[in-house]
Amino acid sequence: MASAPSKGSPRVASFKARFTSTILLWGVVVAVFLSGALWGLVALVAAFTLLGSFEYLVLTREAPGKECRRWALIVGAGFLGMLVTQALNDPDSLRGADFLPEMAGVLAVTIGSFILRLRFPIEGDDSVRAIALALLGFVYVPILFGGFIIRLVLLPPSVESGFWLVLLVVLVAKFTDMGAYLVGTMIGRHKAIPHISPAKSWEGYIGSLFFAQGGAFAIHALSGPRLDWLGVHHVAVLGLLVALAAMAGDLAESILKRSLQVKDSGQLLPGIGGILDLIDSLCFSLPVAYFYLLLVRL
Repeated sequence: MASAPSKGSPRVASFKARFTSTILLWGVVVAVFLSGALWGLVALVAAFTLLGSFEYLVLTREAPGKECRRWALIVGAGFLGMLVTQALNDPDSLRGADFLPEMAGVLAVTIGSFILRLRFPIEGDDSVRAIALALLGFVYVPILFGGFIIRLVLLPPSVESGFWLVLLVVLVAKFTDMGAYLVGTMIGRHKAIPHISPAKSWEGYIGSLFFAQGGAFAIHALSGPRLDWLGVHHVAVLGLLVALAAMAGDLAESILKRSLQVKDSGQLLPGIGGILDLIDSLCFSLPVAYFYLLLVRL
């Protein structure tokens, strides 16, 4: 008969660290949410985005073209500053489908990276990889996470509604992760994509869809009149789309980490890993939710 893990076992220590980090993180999120201050949200998003971008730079330090990724980090900071300024001073400019800041950033990273590689000799595909990694770094964190969470909070009729919408997407994404882990641990038998994420099972993924729906409808019910504009059928569709996007986002970061041969993206959050480990599912679920709502024109 297997003995229970001792209090000093690595699994118990890891659980305690993860639990502490989770409580602290949700404490910060809840404090920002309860404040209802747009500046508080954009400040938190800006901090996470910059930390995640720097983490990406550290993760890819062995790849060719470090100078291109440094340039992308500078462009990302400028893009974030532009978006935060617009959000606080002219929010209406971010409510439509005008993605001028994003396009300007992509052009700046692309052109700047090519120029920076002019002084290097051509050695295989090093220059192409350098430019591609710089573009990936700019799109992956500043645009997919930072840009779309700011755009999503400004999409509804009021900022208060936007806070609840962002909370819905974040909670559904995290419930998807939690559901996949819990159901997979209890009844998972069939591995889903073992060459990328050996612990994930089809049973876990199916179970996570129910967790996602529960989280979506719970937030919709708790929001009262603030999300009345979001009909019940849209809540169900959002729950499904965000859950599927969150799964893909989690696997995308697994591809990144396995390609770079690292276990965690960083050590900033004990028991969780790095910022990228925290926001991976959101990098895909935020833009999916945004474009769904933009297309149905609620």
